[in-house]
Amino acid sequence: MAIEKSDAILLRKMDFRETSFIVTFFTRDFGKVGGILKGARGSRARSGINPLFFCLEQIVFYEKKKSGLCIISQCETQRIFLNILKDWDRASIAYYILELVDRLTEPGGGAEEIFDVLLNSMIALDGEKDPGVVARFFEVKFLTALGFWPGSDGLRLTKGALATLAYFERDDWQVVSKIKLTRDVGNEIKKITGQIIGDNLDRPLKTSKVFK
Repeated sequence: MAIEKSDAILLRKMDFRETSFIVTFFTRDFGKVGGILKGARGSRARSGINPLFFCLEQIVFYEKKKSGLCIISQCETQRIFLNILKDWDRASIAYYILELVDRLTEPGGGAEEIFDVLLNSMIALDGEKDPGVVARFFEVKFLTALGFWPGSDGLRLTKGALATLAYFERDDWQVVSKIKLTRDVGNEIKKITGQIIGDNLDRPLKTSKVFK
């Protein structure tokens, strides 16, 4: 059982027995990793091991062969995205992004491109970027990384929406602050990304009401 270490972002967390959590992380080096974090809660909880949402963590873990779950022995916070925690509009979109990554990815395998898209979306939301623009930009980049994005050339949209999507496809996260979306263009892009996401889900997202 090799001991592994990787940067990670928490996707999901639930109580397990009296002192532990069952957690799901998306890691830079190993993709999605699910496991048990022991001694993280209760009166005798180990200090500094409780993972938080909207943080960049570094985890140490090893696989427990019989159960298929990993044992996560260390979880050290590297960066907290405080502005997300302080702003419900940003937090609601961040929760949507975390759920989307959790639902559309499978455990195992390296997935650095997806991790970078996820991390950059948290960094953008932590800044002064428009949350709606970040959501649309994330959807295009994430669907592209998964191989689900059809490309803007074949879509039947207005010229403004097509030009914006081509910009999303071509440029990186540094340009997010420069992007302005009109309501009509934003709604067009949201509709097409929503259709593609819905086609690849077996049930609606719990956070889908964020965008209603």
